[in-house]
Amino acid sequence: MAIVLGVARWLVAALILGSAWTILGLPALGMLLAARAAPPTAPPTDSLVVRDNRRSDFGRSYREQVGQLIHLHLEGHREEFGYAEGALIGDRIARIETDMMGVFVERVPLFLTRHLVLGLVNWNNRTLDRHFTREELQEISAITSGHRDHHDPFLAVSPSYSRGLQYHALHDISQYLIDNPLVHPPQIGCTAVAVGGARSEDGHLLVGRLFDFEGGGCFDADKVVYTVAPEHPGSHRFVSVSWGGMAGAVTGLNDAGLWISLNAAATGDLRFSGRPIVMVARDILEHCSGIDDALAVLRAADVFVSDGVLLASGREGRAVVAEKGPGGMAVRAMADDHLVLTNHFLEPRWADDRANAKRIRDGTTATRFARAEALVRARPRHDPASILALVRDRLGADGADVGFGNRSTINAWIGAHLVVADVTAGIIWVCEPFHGLGRAIPFGIDGPLEQAALPADPDLPFYLETAHGFPAARDRCLSLLRLGNRDGALAAAQALVAMNPRSFEANALLGQATADPTARRAAFERALTLQPAYPADRARIQSLLDAR
Repeated sequence: MAIVLGVARWLVAALILGSAWTILGLPALGMLLAARAAPPTAPPTDSLVVRDNRRSDFGRSYREQVGQLIHLHLEGHREEFGYAEGALIGDRIARIETDMMGVFVERVPLFLTRHLVLGLVNWNNRTLDRHFTREELQEISAITSGHRDHHDPFLAVSPSYSRGLQYHALHDISQYLIDNPLVHPPQIGCTAVAVGGARSEDGHLLVGRLFDFEGGGCFDADKVVYTVAPEHPGSHRFVSVSWGGMAGAVTGLNDAGLWISLNAAATGDLRFSGRPIVMVARDILEHCSGIDDALAVLRAADVFVSDGVLLASGREGRAVVAEKGPGGMAVRAMADDHLVLTNHFLEPRWADDRANAKRIRDGTTATRFARAEALVRARPRHDPASILALVRDRLGADGADVGFGNRSTINAWIGAHLVVADVTAGIIWVCEPFHGLGRAIPFGIDGPLEQAALPADPDLPFYLETAHGFPAARDRCLSLLRLGNRDGALAAAQALVAMNPRSFEANALLGQATADPTARRAAFERALTLQPAYPADRARIQSLLDAR
């Protein structure tokens, strides 16, 4: 008997140690394996010069405040302007990392789970640097060196360079975490349109895009408009919109009149390592003059997630969507002088793809696509102002009022940036905060333009005074319901309905919080008429109604 008990104790101890190694040791090993020594870069020959609270210089590069936007002009060779970027914008890199950590804690509240997820992501990305070119790695090394030398508050957590590499795969990593059971994932809701020919007032090719990303408020408040003048033979100058420390691109236009923007998608050909799509987009902006050149780069790119890539050429007067996944690519051309892109693929190649079908069935992408199509067709011809209004639209199907913040609308007020472009004229308009509601300030390839901004959305004052508090108030109501505090939850739900009376979420929470059966039923029935964002939302509300 003593022998049996001894063996049992050893087995229990082995199980505990094995579990501890799995939960703590393996993730730590993943983090260790993902760490990379930064490629050597030449020491900077310039220094940071702060002229005033609106402009700083570093050699030929500079940062300036344009309205509520940050404009960062980078000029020279990659190492030169890489270090300048880190030095000039490092404070915003630190803010973004702080914000991302807060969102990560919110999405993955348990410490051990966070440790496990971080370890597995690092393990998975231990060969990530193989998918960058030598020049790209040197630029990222220079950015992180400039950041480290001036602003990096997370140096004790992880090396600046290793974090910089992971940052450039953030778009891709967030996509393959969407279906991870350990993570409460952010939802996606990007929408883009292109019109030209007979659908444009002056025949110019116009584009509008809303980039939704819930990595933290700084992705909206601290967006950066880059104007980049690379000093390399055959390189194009370009303007792009992203965030501090980004060598890649998600939205941009080059001096050859070529536009590119990215919308996340889903196919069954998911891989766990590959070339980050933001680096493919940067390559296209810097080295491609037309759509066919860009399609060739995309076909050759060994990506690891799927994206709809909107390409538009002012010189060619056309736009296409490259439906690019790890398993291949299809191209969708304009029809009736327009294109709409949300977060699913339409070409026959993907007809049997289960992941794409699931995205269409279970997401908001089809609803937003239909609304954008209807808005394009609602006007015979468009101009930049009407394209701006289209991508700001927060109404439901057929123009129904469904409140604000509904994820099935084009602008659910979670957007990180909203950009409109006259691709033919080489002008982009970038919206000031928040969520595309601020003024749209015009930029050319070389910087801000001396022309009037497009006006702010009339909803902006309401957002700033009232609506910005809705998500926190909703979460507080949910917390009170989970705690069984029905009186507190009822008061919170009533306040939500007063703030956003046409919101399905507010009305559904009111139904959950109220004790009166008639009032509960009325609230749930009303919620069902207000376009629940996801099919799962509708099913949940219907089940609550049926259970009463």
